[in-house]
Amino acid sequence: MGFLFSGTLNVGVAMLVMKFGGTSVACAESIGRVARIVRERLHLQPVVVVSALAGVTDGLQTMGALSRDGALEDALSLLHGCEDRHHEAAKALFPNKSEAFFKNDLRPLFDEARALLKAVFAVQELTPRTLDRLLGFGERWSSRLVAEAFRAEGLRAVHVDAGDVVVTDANYSHATPRIDLIAARVGTRIRPRVQSGCVPVLGGFIGSTEDGIPTTLGRGGSDFTASILGASLEAESIEIWTDVDGMMTADPRICSDAQNIESISFDEAAELAHFGAKVLHPKTLQPAMDRGIPVYVLNSRHPENCGTRVEVTETSEEGRVRSVACKRGITLAEVFARQGLEAKLTSAIFDALERQKCLVDLAAMSRSNLSLLLNSRSAADALSEFLQDRASVNVIEGSALVSLVGRNVARNPAICARALSALPNLPLRMIFHGASDMNLSFVVAEEDADEVVRALHLALFPRQPAIHHAEAPIPLNKSQEPLLARAEA
Repeated sequence: MGFLFSGTLNVGVAMLVMKFGGTSVACAESIGRVARIVRERLHLQPVVVVSALAGVTDGLQTMGALSRDGALEDALSLLHGCEDRHHEAAKALFPNKSEAFFKNDLRPLFDEARALLKAVFAVQELTPRTLDRLLGFGERWSSRLVAEAFRAEGLRAVHVDAGDVVVTDANYSHATPRIDLIAARVGTRIRPRVQSGCVPVLGGFIGSTEDGIPTTLGRGGSDFTASILGASLEAESIEIWTDVDGMMTADPRICSDAQNIESISFDEAAELAHFGAKVLHPKTLQPAMDRGIPVYVLNSRHPENCGTRVEVTETSEEGRVRSVACKRGITLAEVFARQGLEAKLTSAIFDALERQKCLVDLAAMSRSNLSLLLNSRSAADALSEFLQDRASVNVIEGSALVSLVGRNVARNPAICARALSALPNLPLRMIFHGASDMNLSFVVAEEDADEVVRALHLALFPRQPAIHHAEAPIPLNKSQEPLLARAEA
């Protein structure tokens, strides 16, 4: 589903939105590197979005759980360590102003977080609304720290509270942005500051309802924030800065010979994000795609590298694999309907999963059998209980989904044949042919996933320096039918 951006924005000068992830702002040295990268782009009128320092959001999640479960002292000890980490970074980045900054800008927020943990402990409950408030502290701390570090480097940086700009609904933990309200607030709170020569710095991931109640966009949502702001500003481009050299033909931790993808289409990049490539958040690309704004994925540790350009490209009838993606922690649920899978029962199954807020990665259906790839064992168990006498549910945990991603991949018999021939001795639990023709996916045991990824990558990507030289696309023979039955994605 796309996002509707009403009106036309005539800015006069192009703007740039730059998002820096947690590893890019993990410590004083990393933040200093970010300041230098931003300085080199001042002529492009940048707006900067930052994640929490690496590991902080996970730490806050742990603090909340500890407080809820009665271990308040342990939670406060973790918070104290987090406070020290930010304080030490401030002292390293701007030693002459660090104490005043910490006293006036950060300590009140840490005190607020402390009070929230004590409240959770008192009621022994951590609601989604309270958790969103707690998790948002990471970006509230980091954005203020980075803005002050920029000023110490001579940049005219100004902190902007993301909660005042990113307006959402009240669907806590996965809030939906209210685009028209955001566009209006961007026009009053960000655009004038950019036009006056300032560099606005905002926290990603966080927003608030129209009534000012804190919300979050879901884990990894800082990319989403950058894309929304870029679309609202009609930016020239959006840069996502991380700790890898753009998007790769496979996870380099699995395949040491993985190659950089220099250019990829929006739809292929979105498919990769959905099927496990963690460089981009799955929702990131839609606002940028709606506006036709290119997104660059770049490495803050090696800013000289070209990274990956994600852009609108011409639809091609040729099929080729752009990457081998892997998604772990998958639960396979096989539903066997005793009286056949009628439309009413199928609809009830998906409604039940939606109530569980369970993501269905892929689904395949026959007359009496429905196979589902779920992200939660508990959702599979709830589905089994829901169906009871109407169907039996066989649940297989410990699965991984290995996917070949690329335009028209699933329609190309030569790719299917090459992939299957690379896996002669590896047990496959299921094969899914996506309805979008953008993926061909294999369900395997989690312990076999790395071996499957390596075998497929070796077969499909000869060891050469760049993806556009790796192999010519395999021409699609339209007279041939796909080797595998289609399944609903």
